[in-house]
Amino acid sequence: MQIQNEALFRHSLSEGINLFLGAGFSVLAEGDNKKLPVGDDLKLELLDHFKRKKPSALNLAQLCQILSSTNKDELVNFFKARFTVTKFSPSYNELEKANIKAIFTTNIDDLVFNIFKDSYKYYINDIQLRGPVISGSNAIDYVALHGSVAYPDADFAFSPIEIASSFERDKDKWFGYIGRIQTTPTLYWGYRVEDAGVLQALAKESTRGRKKADAWIVLRKNDEEAIEYYSSLGFQIIISETEELLKYIGANTAASTLTQNNYTLGNIFREYQIPQLATVPVRSLTEFFLGAEPTWYDIYSGKLHETAHFAAAKNSILGSKHVVLIGGPVTGKSTLLKQLAIGLTGLGTSFYINEITPEKAKLLVRDIDNKNSKVLAFIDNAADASEAIQILIKSKNIKIVATERDYIFDSVSHRFPTRSFKLLDVSGLSEIDTQAVQNSIPNDVKRKLFSQSDDQLASGAEPTFFDVITATITENSLADRFINAIKSMKLSMPAEHDVLLMACYLHACRVPTSVDIASAFVRNFNLSAMEAFNILESMGSLLSPYEGTLADSEQAFYVPRSRAVAEVVMSRVPAHDLRRMLEMFHSEVSPTKISRYDIFRRAAYDARTIGRAFPKWEDGLGFYDVAFRRDPTHSLKQQGALYLSQKKNYELAFSWIDEARGMTGHNNPTIRNSYAVILFAANYDKMATPEVLATLDESMEILQKCYDDDYRKVYHAKIFAEQAIKYSRKFPDSKKLTTYLDKGESWLDAELKNRPGDRWMRNLLRQIKKLNR
Repeated sequence: MQIQNEALFRHSLSEGINLFLGAGFSVLAEGDNKKLPVGDDLKLELLDHFKRKKPSALNLAQLCQILSSTNKDELVNFFKARFTVTKFSPSYNELEKANIKAIFTTNIDDLVFNIFKDSYKYYINDIQLRGPVISGSNAIDYVALHGSVAYPDADFAFSPIEIASSFERDKDKWFGYIGRIQTTPTLYWGYRVEDAGVLQALAKESTRGRKKADAWIVLRKNDEEAIEYYSSLGFQIIISETEELLKYIGANTAASTLTQNNYTLGNIFREYQIPQLATVPVRSLTEFFLGAEPTWYDIYSGKLHETAHFAAAKNSILGSKHVVLIGGPVTGKSTLLKQLAIGLTGLGTSFYINEITPEKAKLLVRDIDNKNSKVLAFIDNAADASEAIQILIKSKNIKIVATERDYIFDSVSHRFPTRSFKLLDVSGLSEIDTQAVQNSIPNDVKRKLFSQSDDQLASGAEPTFFDVITATITENSLADRFINAIKSMKLSMPAEHDVLLMACYLHACRVPTSVDIASAFVRNFNLSAMEAFNILESMGSLLSPYEGTLADSEQAFYVPRSRAVAEVVMSRVPAHDLRRMLEMFHSEVSPTKISRYDIFRRAAYDARTIGRAFPKWEDGLGFYDVAFRRDPTHSLKQQGALYLSQKKNYELAFSWIDEARGMTGHNNPTIRNSYAVILFAANYDKMATPEVLATLDESMEILQKCYDDDYRKVYHAKIFAEQAIKYSRKFPDSKKLTTYLDKGESWLDAELKNRPGDRWMRNLLRQIKKLNR
């Protein structure tokens, strides 16, 4: 073995290094009971499998291009079978001892996922799926440049041209990847001189700028020409076989003395620890009552009233089930969750979790169960963490206490079965709690006497925290401050204006704004990353550091001081400003820069938001078309269909929702629900004929089946009830009307038992009962 500048290489292994992997890295792994192919072996296997003549003058990329255009499904199936790893050398486990920051790979196998599957130190964070990690040094960001057999909808790219085309569609992705290679030492492993085109297609700029970070390339033998060639590109040379280098890393990395027992819950999951009072920043309680989200200082102060829900929640937590607290926006759910987190003792280690992926949940469960530690996990935004929660509850050592908005919880309620979860509606306040909340409002806030709202939706329901605050406090709310700030910045500070609006958009989509995102966004203003950081820092009265991150994060994250306020901004900002921000954001910022992109995408393309920004359907269609090229998912097609339906372009809406149905195999209840809604809306305003009646009945029947087949009962019951009420106005003499109204009433009655504070359901039930009389 030979290593150029060996001491520097060992230092990089300990301090932080990227891996850039090619086929030669996977030589010690098997798929389909054979060693994974290297070099021309894959080409020969493809020629045999597809019964093509040999020898062939085509290279691998050219052969794949032909097969992809003539027999794509069979090619994909071949790759999935051949590159799904079934066995690999234990030597790969030595990689866990190195300090790996990111893994880039041109391989399509799932070897890396298998290597770290049972790790107690790392988990793999796939950037294509999740975006870059928000916090925690135990994540390895993973970038599969050619695709991966691990992806459900595998789509592989093989040639440098295809990679270049991918980057051309998403230039910010290029900048992000090059930036990582330029700033962190990188080990290129598993490439031959013949593969150099792949490296050059991605990294020619990084090789020219390699002064910023060291780079090594692994060669199997002492080949003078290969050494000369790679040295000319700026690489330092390692001559070694794969297994030899793996064992070297295990024996020569400073971290190699660490074992799973050295990694305690406290040091590997520091971002989930509840901070001590002495470590949290202080602030005036006035900020909370003017609309800011609760901080740990607010909770520790003891000046926030503990409502009757506090005792009820503690009682439920001490029971046998996990607990989910639900309610409308600004009803005190996050405040209650934090009060419980510091108010419950004797049940084990308490973690407060703002964000967790399924991959990180697996690591957490392994660590907790290995140490047999009891953990009480307080999780805000249960819908975002719903997949992770399904993993956490498999551990007998973990008790979950989660919160979510009621209408968002509807979409994931199937993941929280009543046999395992106790559901508590914490929306309403008793008379005693209402008075106590008013009494706790600081005297420096202008206020008036509280009076119950005459809102019809609120009729019969207890007032919420939001009702009390909005009816009591008269001016200078946080929402007003945001709106005024955005207005004042528009002419004199256009970059700041757009950055603040972007931060509100991201927070409304439940993700924070990173410096990476901001720096990509402000490229349009010819501003640098440092200038983007200064803009974020300068808005201290409006933006605050994201509480979910710690010092081990490589960059800062920011959020507006309240998600509810961010949503108000999105609903009140002028439509043309919203459109300009959306177009600039989705043009300049790559999905690979957005932390928890899987969460972001759920609201980012919401038909209501896009409907405000693009009043003309032609413009909105153009936006969705561009978005779909970067995010070709059924959920985006669904939102595009709902947008087109809102704009009354039902023909195109049907085309889009039908494509979404095709992408999910026609078995997705949410897609079928949207199909039914569009079918109903498309025909409702037409002349009342038997044909129109038949289409409305078909829509109602689809919704009935959705309700029967799916666990998301509330979601389907609301839509069914809304349509039943509209149906009664259109066809009051229909023989099926009574059946629809009866079903709507019984479904709403049943769901309201678990959701007494749901005002929209109450209003629907009131209307249906009136019609039934």
